[in-house]
Order: sequence, then structure tokens, then C-alpha cells
Amino acid sequence: MSRASPGGRIGISRCGIAAWIGALLAVVAGFSWVAVKSFDLIHSDVASLRTSHLTPVDIVGPQQTVFSHRTQACEPRDIPDSAARAFRDASGQVHLVASHYVNRGAVGPDLDHVRHDCRVVMASAYNPNPQAFADREWIAAPYTIDGKTVFSLVHDEYQGNQHLNARCLSGRYSECWYNAITLARSNDGGNTFTHALPPPSNLVAEIPYPYKHDAGPFGVFSPSSIVKKGSYYYSMVVVQRYKAQQVGTCVMRTANLADPTAWRAWDGDGFNVNFVNPYKVRNAASGDHFCKPVSPDQIGTMSDSLTYNTYFGKYMLMGSSGVLDQRKRHVVYGFYYSLSDDLVHWSMRKLVRQAELPWTYRCGDPDPVLYPSVLDPASKSRNFDTTGRRPYLYFTRLHYSSCRSNLNRDLVRMPIEFSK
Repeated sequence: MSRASPGGRIGISRCGIAAWIGALLAVVAGFSWVAVKSFDLIHSDVASLRTSHLTPVDIVGPQQTVFSHRTQACEPRDIPDSAARAFRDASGQVHLVASHYVNRGAVGPDLDHVRHDCRVVMASAYNPNPQAFADREWIAAPYTIDGKTVFSLVHDEYQGNQHLNARCLSGRYSECWYNAITLARSNDGGNTFTHALPPPSNLVAEIPYPYKHDAGPFGVFSPSSIVKKGSYYYSMVVVQRYKAQQVGTCVMRTANLADPTAWRAWDGDGFNVNFVNPYKVRNAASGDHFCKPVSPDQIGTMSDSLTYNTYFGKYMLMGSSGVLDQRKRHVVYGFYYSLSDDLVHWSMRKLVRQAELPWTYRCGDPDPVLYPSVLDPASKSRNFDTTGRRPYLYFTRLHYSSCRSNLNRDLVRMPIEFSK
């Protein structure tokens, strides 16, 4: 396909973010806590009441449609339901993924010329047993060293309301939602993915509590893209407040992408948290298996996109959030970024683009957006885990009908420019 002209269209991927069902705003101990539940992916964040730089990043070009659900979807569930990721295979072809639990992708010679492919890259297992950690599965964080073998962190949702044996008394998705991170593997350059090991041996991260009906959502959610620092590979994950587990964004790392048990999370002093399978380790919750959220006041629960930004010379985290505008005394919601030297200590988040989010939407508002990520076509990295001063901001636009969410949503992008 030819390069998209301004305002034009690029052939690409899709997936899904099912209907949003609620929003909760409460002011607690000096900050606003926002909890939002969707049918496909939890998004909750802390709207900081601290002062932040609210000057938006410059948008230096028109919005481009990367994937249109109306014209390109292979089936209704073929929608962008997670932040966009990209990598190059051994032949130099670029794979772009914005995954739903029926996982598909787009392939092309570069980020500007990818075409959506109707072939399913990975199908969910829909296993009705929560101990399997293999129900509805999103390819969330692919990473390859050689372009042949591709590993990916998987956002795995056990949806108890979908299974008769789950004892989901409420019958509601969010209350019977139990989440974990697992590992998938591709041996053909990303064309197909399977479980890296037979479930549940592919479990990467979970809080040390088994499934409990009508207690959710809880678990470990939404892994960011993976970046390499030294000899380790890092990712950011979201944890919800549940019993002894604090809410926020945790950082975890591994030196071996092939081993799902090798990931360790930050505990406040070092990467000492060993995730365990609560069904296999007796009294798991009594041990040191809880990750400690990093910089909660600065980043809240941002985890959509993680890259190393060569312009700032720092790691960059991107996500949906809100910050209080001290002058106007109201929270500015939209896409934000934060910077870090060590992936543990993060700067106060700064506004990329003010936007309507699903949990701020009211009937009559512009269609909301979600899942921001930055990808730079000029990146020399095989995994596009570096960005420069002028990357593209990718995100999902939800097209509401009669003021309600539906499966009509597109993946779009726009060129942005950072400034020091």
C-alpha cells in the first residue's frame, strides 16, 4: 500500500475493548482515585492534585486512520483493544499488533505500509478453569532478539461470568474478573503464537490469591511494551488493590525471556518479588510475593507504552490519566507521559494531548479515546522500543452510538513533537 497522505489511511490491525460499564471517582488522601471497568481491559488511575506542566506536546501533522473497523474488520470482534506494538522479523517485515483476545496483526515493509491480515495470530484458549490461567488472552508485549523467535507477555483474563463452573453469583463480568500475565511464543517470526509452555506453566505474574467469585476485578493487568536495559528486559504492569496488594504500576524484569518464572518485580528495595502460582504454593499470601507500585503520585497506573526516548535520554512511560489544573481547578484528562532514568523513579506526568476518556464521557461529548502508545518509524530497534523527538502517537478511538460503547472503534495515529 502506498504511504498515507495527510489525513489518509494506512492498512493495519484491530482488536477490541468491550463496553465500558462504570466509573467511580473519590477523593482520598490528597488525590482522586478513578476506577473504570470495561469488558476487556481494566483501566484505573490516580488523578493527581499536584501541579504539573499542562502545555500539550505539539501535534505536527494530521490524524491518520491506521485501521477502520467499518471497512477492514474481519469479524465484529476484530478491534484494537490494547496499545499498539511493533517489531521487525528476520526478513525485515514489520508486524504491528493492537490486540484483542482473537489476536490478529498487520504486516508490511515499515510502519507506514502495513496491511491488516485476517489470519488469527493466536486464538484464546477459553479454559473454564481459573487455575489454568488460559481464558481470554491478549498478545500485549511482543519482543524478539533475532526476528525468528518472538516472545510475548499476554494479558490473560479469567471471566468467571462466562463459565458455569465459576460460581459467579452476580453474573457480572467485572465482579468475576481474575487477571494474570502469561507467556506466549512464536517460532515463525510472529506469524503464529502459542503458549510458551502448557498452561499454567507459562504463568509469569499473578498476585498470591486464587480466584474468588464476585471479588474482582483483581490480579495483574496490562503489561507495557518491553524494553532492554543492560542485561535485563523490563515491563510495567498494573495491579489493583486487593487484600494486601497495593494499587498502582509495578516494574518487573527478567534476564531470560524464554522462562516465565524468571521475572522479578520491585519490592521497594530491589527486584526481589518472586511471583507464584497461588494454586501450587501453600499460604502464598503470607510470603513476599507482592510487588510495590513505583512512583504512584507521579504515574498512577499508567502502563500503556514504555520506550527509551533518545531525545530526552530517558525512559518514557505513556498512559491515560488526569492532572489537576491549579488555575482552573479542574482535572485535565487525556494522554500523559513520564520520564525516568532507572524505571523505578518517575517524573510527574506531563500532558501529551487533552482528550475525552471512556470514564469521563458524557452523552454529547466527543467520542472517547484510549490505549495511547508511541512508535517511531525511524527507530533502528528491531522492537521499536526506542523513540526520538518526533514519533507517532497511536491510540484507539471509540465510536459511540446513542451515547453507548459498541464494537465500532478504530486505530489511529498522529505525528507529535516533544520539547525540552
